[in-house]
Amino acid sequence: MSHSVNLSLVQSKSDMLKFWDLFNTYINELSRNISIGDEFDREYFYSDEYRDAVEQLRTRAVNPLRIYLIETSGIVGFCMYVTYFDEQGKCFLMEYYMEPEYRNLGFGKLAYLQIEQYIKKEGAAFIELTPTNEANLRFWSGLGFEITGEMDEDHKYFYRKNL
Repeated sequence: MSHSVNLSLVQSKSDMLKFWDLFNTYINELSRNISIGDEFDREYFYSDEYRDAVEQLRTRAVNPLRIYLIETSGIVGFCMYVTYFDEQGKCFLMEYYMEPEYRNLGFGKLAYLQIEQYIKKEGAAFIELTPTNEANLRFWSGLGFEITGEMDEDHKYFYRKNL
């Protein structure tokens, strides 16, 4: 079966509303399935403080946060990352989500590989992320991410892929 996905960079208020709708679904699911790291503060991700921080990061001039909506027959996922050009070209992939009915069918991998190309073209040297459960870990390991041995403040290991 041949799959295709389209990616669209979130730019408008309308795009942000679509993103926040899907983000709420993601946070609900994540709060049920997180198994790696410390306790998950679900309420923080619903707060105005968090949403204001995302907007500030998204609209800043240096190292802006990028949010891509993943579409097939509608919006089925998103990716959120920041590339820190002042930190040896580190790209930190903050959040990645695919709707459950699109998982294990190749859509997530296809979308990620397109996003990886965007990140590479932007000039990133490597991508880091922190898996939150065993299914995430298998997905990212299958795409070439390897454990670094370093942990974040929530006691999750960083995984890295050099570009």
